[in-house]
Amino acid sequence: MGLTNSLNIALSGLNFTQRNLDLVARNVANANTPGYTKKSILAVASSSGSQITGVSGGEVTRQVDAFLLQQLRTEYGAGQGITIKADFLSRLDQLYGQPGAANALDTVLNDFDQALQSLVTSPDQVGERQALVGQAQILANHLNRLSGDIQTMRQEAEANLSNTVQAGNTALKEIARLNREIQSAGSTGASVADLQDHRDRFVDELAGMMDIRTSSNPDGSVKVFTTGGDLLVDLQASQLSFDEHSSLGPTTVYDPDPTKRGVGTVSLVSLSGVEIDLFQFGNVRSGSIASLRELRDDILVGAQQQLDELAHGLALALSTTDVQGAPVTVGPNQGFDLDIAGLQAGNPISVSFTLTPPGTQQTVTFMRVDDPSVLPLSNDQTANPNDTVVGIDFSGGIGAAVAAMDAALGVSMTVSSPSANVIRILDDGGVNSSIDAVSAAVTAITTTDSGLALPLFVDLTSSFNPYTGSLDGNGQKTGFAGRIAINQDILADPSLLVRYSTSPPTDNGDAARPLELLARFSERAFTFLPVDGVGGVGEPFSGSIASFAQRIVNFQGQQAEASVRADEAQTIIVDALQSRLNGQVEVDVDKEMADLLKLQNAFAANARVMSVVQELIDILIRL
Repeated sequence: MGLTNSLNIALSGLNFTQRNLDLVARNVANANTPGYTKKSILAVASSSGSQITGVSGGEVTRQVDAFLLQQLRTEYGAGQGITIKADFLSRLDQLYGQPGAANALDTVLNDFDQALQSLVTSPDQVGERQALVGQAQILANHLNRLSGDIQTMRQEAEANLSNTVQAGNTALKEIARLNREIQSAGSTGASVADLQDHRDRFVDELAGMMDIRTSSNPDGSVKVFTTGGDLLVDLQASQLSFDEHSSLGPTTVYDPDPTKRGVGTVSLVSLSGVEIDLFQFGNVRSGSIASLRELRDDILVGAQQQLDELAHGLALALSTTDVQGAPVTVGPNQGFDLDIAGLQAGNPISVSFTLTPPGTQQTVTFMRVDDPSVLPLSNDQTANPNDTVVGIDFSGGIGAAVAAMDAALGVSMTVSSPSANVIRILDDGGVNSSIDAVSAAVTAITTTDSGLALPLFVDLTSSFNPYTGSLDGNGQKTGFAGRIAINQDILADPSLLVRYSTSPPTDNGDAARPLELLARFSERAFTFLPVDGVGGVGEPFSGSIASFAQRIVNFQGQQAEASVRADEAQTIIVDALQSRLNGQVEVDVDKEMADLLKLQNAFAANARVMSVVQELIDILIRL
């Protein structure tokens, strides 16, 4: 080997060492820079034929475990969603209050119960009557406020979805821009590692918003897809859109049909212009977007339904009277006559009968409706899991209603109207059917001469309408917690809490109505429709109004506690994965300093080789 070759080899060593020194300096300087990954240069021996001619370095690279990175992004996105959910649920739990606290929902109901008990003890006392009216107002206002707060939280989720989509579009555009820069730099042989670090920060940001998967291109750029396979970004970015709605209420919900949808949806507009509703097809399953959507459309809607069911039960428990059919026999046929004079839209008629065969008792519940557009009704309109619900349109008069009921019961039974406001249901003489019972639940809409029932709570819409649980339109129950109010007649005349009859007039000290109201509120079991977290389709919750409210408070507390625990557990998972990844990609300053000493020695050794070669060349020249 000649001296020139030795000089060139030493020079290549110096150059390679210099590149490594520069890289060590960059690594150390960025040791605490978020998203920066440790860079390295692979040494490659240069050769000519069988002779080593020096050392060269490849491009600057980073060592990132793609599988671990994808796993971290998946768990990070799930963690972002869980954190958002935990925050909202904790706030929702705070709205209901700590059980027993002064302004908690159960306390407000207990105070109403105490006021009822006081009125039972002293029905003739004006102060006790006014106190009950005051507690009823507090209870109604409390339900109104809770309903309003829930809708405010839904509106907040809607706004956060809009902001998140905007941030997502920014991330997509930055990923596309950096992909193009990576492709361009790679074509010139320049290092793309720093550009990849920068790009990955936006990919990580996007992963916190929605579940994604990535695919690396040979030039170092990446494609990003939804987990459903829709392309989000390559060298160009698709567009996310969100049609934010400015006013959300109990009746504004998500629907795949845009003409029925009352809230915004996230759509993906591809580069070819095709628009996909990501919510409709379930293409966003985790991340902040998925959690905000779940909160807006499921969790908070469920909370509203709980309150509406509570308000519904509260109003009807105090105002509804069970009307039993009177047995009647017509020739060989037996059955019942039912007085439906007070039947209102939403009130049910229950018919229990036995068919032979099979010989088992069956129940049909006829629900009065005055809006035929809501027909047919589903069986979940009642809390009874074993009945068949049939909606009957009363808008055409009792004759048309009777004909519809007759058709629904079949040939083994007959339905007629022998006189005004009376429905007669008869069997076929016991050949194939027998009628076991007929009854109706009739809502009182007047404060006197309707028995002991009292419409204390009404529906505050354009006016103070009676609350009957009507199914017409969107259904009177939907959003009722936000509209429940005190009957203005009772507000003007609290004596109606005691006075239930005008002829003969009720005695001023008669405790019959207060006793009945107290029993209905705190003692009598009321069967509630299954709502989120309380009761099931096969086992609806049956209990007092107060016990149902307690179930709601407990459910929200349990949800909040579970979400906090889930958030803590997910944080541990994310931190563990992040720690593993950091162990691979983070700059270890101590190791860099050790490498710096090695490079210093290598630099000095290569410099010494060059010095010796130079001395030998000088000697040769002097000869």
